[in-house]
Amino acid sequence: MPKFIRDLRALLRTWGRLLAYALLLGGVGYAQSIGGKIVGTVTDSTGAVIPQAAVEVTNEGTGAQRHLVTDDAGNYVVPELSVGFYTVKVEAQNFAAFIRKKIKVEVATDTHLDVQLTAQALSQTVTVTEESPQMERDSAALAEVINDRQVNLLPLNGRDFRKLTFLIPGAAPRTPRGSFGSFSVNGQREKSNIFLMDGVDNNDSFRQQPSFNQGGVANAPATLFPVDALGEFSVQSQGSAEYGRNSGAVLNIVIKSGTNDFHGSAYEFIRNDAFDARNFFETLPGATKGPFKNNQFGGVVGGPLVRNHTFFFVGYEGQRERVTSPFLAVVPTSANIAAADALNTAAGRSRSPLSTALRALFPPPNTTGANNLVSFSANQNTSDNFLVKIDHRFSERYSLNGRYVFGQGDQNFPLSAGNGSPLNPYQTVVPTRVQLAGLNFSQTYSSRFINETRIGYNRFKQLFSPLDEGFDPASVGLVTGVKSLPTIVVGGLVSLGASATIPRGRVSSGYQFVDNLTWIRGPHTLKWGGEFRRALIASFNDVNGRGRINFTASSNPTQNLADFLAGFPSSGTTILRGGTRRDTYTNNFGLFFQDDWKISPRLTLNLGLRYEYLGRLQEQANRLSNFIPGRGLLRLGDPGLPSLYNRDGNNFAPRLGFAYDLTGKGKTVVRGAFGVYYDTPSQDFFLVQAFASGGVGNIAANPGSGQGITTAGVAAAPWQAGVPVFASAAAASCTTTARCSLFAVDQNLRTPYLYNYNFNIQQSLGSATVVQISYVGSAGHKLFRTRDINQATPADPAARTAAQRDATRPFNATFPQFSFIDTLEASANSNYNAFETFLRQRMRKGLTLYVAYTWSKSIDDASNGLESGTRGLAFPQNSANPRAERALSSHDLRHRFTFNTVYDFLVLPNWLPSWPKRLTEGWQVGAIYTWASGLPATPFLGADLSGTGELNDRPNRVGDPNAGGQHTRLAWFNTTAFARPATETFGNAGRNIIIGPPANIADFSLNKSTRMTERVSIQFRSEFFNIFNHPNFTVPNVQFDSSAFGTIGSTPDVAGSNPRLGDGGPRVIQFGLKLLF
Repeated sequence: MPKFIRDLRALLRTWGRLLAYALLLGGVGYAQSIGGKIVGTVTDSTGAVIPQAAVEVTNEGTGAQRHLVTDDAGNYVVPELSVGFYTVKVEAQNFAAFIRKKIKVEVATDTHLDVQLTAQALSQTVTVTEESPQMERDSAALAEVINDRQVNLLPLNGRDFRKLTFLIPGAAPRTPRGSFGSFSVNGQREKSNIFLMDGVDNNDSFRQQPSFNQGGVANAPATLFPVDALGEFSVQSQGSAEYGRNSGAVLNIVIKSGTNDFHGSAYEFIRNDAFDARNFFETLPGATKGPFKNNQFGGVVGGPLVRNHTFFFVGYEGQRERVTSPFLAVVPTSANIAAADALNTAAGRSRSPLSTALRALFPPPNTTGANNLVSFSANQNTSDNFLVKIDHRFSERYSLNGRYVFGQGDQNFPLSAGNGSPLNPYQTVVPTRVQLAGLNFSQTYSSRFINETRIGYNRFKQLFSPLDEGFDPASVGLVTGVKSLPTIVVGGLVSLGASATIPRGRVSSGYQFVDNLTWIRGPHTLKWGGEFRRALIASFNDVNGRGRINFTASSNPTQNLADFLAGFPSSGTTILRGGTRRDTYTNNFGLFFQDDWKISPRLTLNLGLRYEYLGRLQEQANRLSNFIPGRGLLRLGDPGLPSLYNRDGNNFAPRLGFAYDLTGKGKTVVRGAFGVYYDTPSQDFFLVQAFASGGVGNIAANPGSGQGITTAGVAAAPWQAGVPVFASAAAASCTTTARCSLFAVDQNLRTPYLYNYNFNIQQSLGSATVVQISYVGSAGHKLFRTRDINQATPADPAARTAAQRDATRPFNATFPQFSFIDTLEASANSNYNAFETFLRQRMRKGLTLYVAYTWSKSIDDASNGLESGTRGLAFPQNSANPRAERALSSHDLRHRFTFNTVYDFLVLPNWLPSWPKRLTEGWQVGAIYTWASGLPATPFLGADLSGTGELNDRPNRVGDPNAGGQHTRLAWFNTTAFARPATETFGNAGRNIIIGPPANIADFSLNKSTRMTERVSIQFRSEFFNIFNHPNFTVPNVQFDSSAFGTIGSTPDVAGSNPRLGDGGPRVIQFGLKLLF
């Protein structure tokens, strides 16, 4: 029997046994490695393999050792090594010992080290110091490591390490580059990424964003992981069967550990508007430059508790940011009030004493013109972040490490959503607290059998509340029954009161158990294992809970002011009874098996299979409901509705990859991979939209029973001081005259899945440089989207009543009490194709270099499935034809080029006197340059011309919007390419057909380190962001019927509510001082 057939039969038998073992383990999800691996082959000078050679691998920082011998083919594998530098020693009878030092092991990366022994006496030793380039000779995964040199020496605005993710090919921002926000890798949705910290879960399951460094104020991080505590992080996609749960990238950060030597740093970075250039829009006539202060400070220290056995590492970073942003608004003048009083007198109405008291809450005008108030919002951001990590080695076989990471942030800012006022008394306050804890236990039963167990817990708590939450409106005569001023909207004027979308908040908790086993059997490195994960969300969302009162009946601002002064609201609502508290949870588990089969010294196959079970969303008290066509609205737990949607239990994901060394010398490697990847939905898919409307329409989350919410409108006008402003009773159910809008879930909701594939060639250029060219693609199926399955047919909105419109809804005959039925379903598709390339040079003669370019196209018919969680552009224009939404993805970036480098100045000759040499050595420069084409945007109408009430109508396209535009801030695209469609029709303009402005940003740093003693140095840092002060702009105004159509009104940092700390703003400068030891 041929040897290949025998090997294949042995492989199948082994797979069968291991699969049986794996089925006994119970659960999995995404049991990713946090360690690296050293692999290689030992040969003699003729190329013949040397079996049973002794291999010793030593961690140079902690002294931990592994011992093993090569197999019959001369191969050796040392898996699950912690990140750091290692020394490898190889010995064999009649050969000189081989020693190689400073071998860098990176997170979740294979380091290939082939050894050639020389025939000499064993007592002789050959020590090799030359580095070889990091070629991927044993894995087909797309993975890049951002190392500690890049993390610590590149200019980093806001000290948010995640921004460095954009240095790698295939990475693209989800929004126009203001704050960090979300990101897409290789065409995947931003909710498809996984965030790990030392291999333990760092995900907030509500938004599928990292718990640590997640945004509080817009995308400004509420907590910040200390950069000086970060060893390195990897960004990996299209990995082995070991990687699951989501289809996007795995961002795994490694916290530094203590070693046998004490090491650490203390630092402070300062920012001040005196150092900064003006924002582009602050240079316009009448604009002023707002004050800005930011201090980030802290320190880290690590070392031994017991040499060679127990080590500690602790760190702290604080941030104190104060930024004042100017805004323009309209407040009533004496002339306005006199004109409004005249209208009331003519109508026989008198001034309401309650309105007079509330009128005093408007500040007086301080300038002339249409916007007669120039004011400043005083925003602040305070955070304190702490971590501790302990590593303990019981013996060469058993080791344990644990960590606890804590972050607390307090932010306040104006929230415009929900008609929130920009005035300082009505800002939104956002306290955030994050806690992560984890234990990693490694058991090396033998050199060929290793087990790793990980236990993790994370908790994310965030609350949005009004700054005036202690204010009692009854003190000025406005009786609402709750504290804090309600949101009061007078059409044409600045609003009063905080956003109607608050208070809201959530506590997201996650529990994780992981167990992985590695078995090295001949040419096979076999790995199987599993994870169980439980995600719990306790949330509330009191939309209109403080009440909303509108004076917006007229298009004439004077008439609206008259209604306000007389106390005649046009509409309003509040929560009268019930609560929005929901306690939801999911249980996820699965299994994986992976075989890295080294068929020959030049060819490795990566074969794997995983199974995903993604549990259905449940609520602890069954306080959820769903609309079932043919049956109506049912509450969870009612007969026929045991869960919101049916179980999906056939999520098998095969993986196949190969790596082939063309020459056998590690100079040219060809790789390719294909795999199926499933996507775990975040819980906000089910919860955010369910609370979006805030009225009786919240049926999906708030069934019309005693557990649900009863809302109330405003009482009979005029309002009166000391009298409840809202009605005391309201209908508790939906009727044909008071229809409800629903949020529903398709009962046959399937798990989204993607086919991911790539083919690439790596080429070594010398001893430290690698270039790679790649084709990367993906095809997504059954992706989440939301559409209105009860959309009315188009008609002239002026020619029919609301009742006539509702009569055309598909479910009107059987369920006339319902209007919009917004349904979450798995029906969207995507496609991504890219050419990606990079050049990577590891440190050589003081120079580190990384250049990446991506040329890609991403197409889909829904880019998120949720978007902002509100009606409008997140939905198809025509819900009956969602395939018509096929267009460029919202995260499509056709071109993206990045360059980053760190260069150490060569020191001058040693004969110079001591102090001059200290002044001339230790200089470093760092630079990041980014150029990227613009993100696409969708034109829309501000009016409901179709008559469907969906608020997502588009204009007609009559030309090319991207041709003929001036590409200036006043006329970015060709506005004549659009026309107003006829009533009762849909416009023919597609999604994402307008391409926004490109990004062109160069950051630069100049650092000087001065050695004070042999182990202590001082480092002075200066960092310049957008050093050339090149104007960058956010997407233009794309509302067709707006007077600002086609114009640009802000830079990306301001648009992202993160001025100066966000990318894309003016030139800003940061200075820092570090003590290093």
